[in-house]
Amino acid sequence: MTSQGQFEQQVSAALFAQVGGFFSNTQRGLGFCSVCTAPDPNHLCGQCGSQRATFGDQLADQTLPLAYVRGWMPGYVHQSQHHVRQYKHPDHPSERCVADLQTMITAATYIHGKCIAHAAGRFWEVITFVPSKDRPDDTHPTAGLAQCVTNYRNVPTQRHITLAPGPSITSDDRRPMPDRFAVPDEHRATVKGKHVLVIDDTWVSGGKAQSAALTLKTAGASTVSVLCIARWLSHRWSEHRAYVETPVVPYNALICPVTGGACPT
Repeated sequence: MTSQGQFEQQVSAALFAQVGGFFSNTQRGLGFCSVCTAPDPNHLCGQCGSQRATFGDQLADQTLPLAYVRGWMPGYVHQSQHHVRQYKHPDHPSERCVADLQTMITAATYIHGKCIAHAAGRFWEVITFVPSKDRPDDTHPTAGLAQCVTNYRNVPTQRHITLAPGPSITSDDRRPMPDRFAVPDEHRATVKGKHVLVIDDTWVSGGKAQSAALTLKTAGASTVSVLCIARWLSHRWSEHRAYVETPVVPYNALICPVTGGACPT
């Protein structure tokens, strides 16, 4: 019989083979933003610092991007960029890209679910995802990622909900907006007082994910955790350039997204 530790090693090895050539784990600690994990000499990058100053503890209680995208590399499209774009292509999504990203979510919640719960002070009871203005319902591919969250505690009351579009859903403003989304009336009691796990695919400015957090907190959620596949870095941005030019250290599913290293529990 395969032990849990052996299974985790097998999952990690499979992801290493699938995405290790182009995805690398996000970093925590000195030189990286404590919220979005972008390379930055300060504890908070400019965007996250501004958001925190405006909205305070109404933002997500923890944000957990898993891997870096090396975006807009000069002269070519990096495979990490291709993956997060192609998995949600409106006409021809790549089955390989979909499967890889779904496996990353499954592995992260199976291996590190206890770590996420430990940092939040409780296990999640509700799961949702960040929709878009073009696909604001559960046809959005990120809904498929949310369905891959591991219910390793076998909690029968674990609920999946879909946020409704709000008045600002069509805005291209990348800042968090409390009315970009809404919690449907039939889900307000489900959310109230609960720890909600929000699944996202790509964090650029964090505006959409944090908008979801604002909406959920306003509806009464006690805790919001954002689990995101990829933190988008760009060669076009001077603060990211030095990092994206370094060699890719292959993605390791055993590295804790909460600590950036060993698991806390």
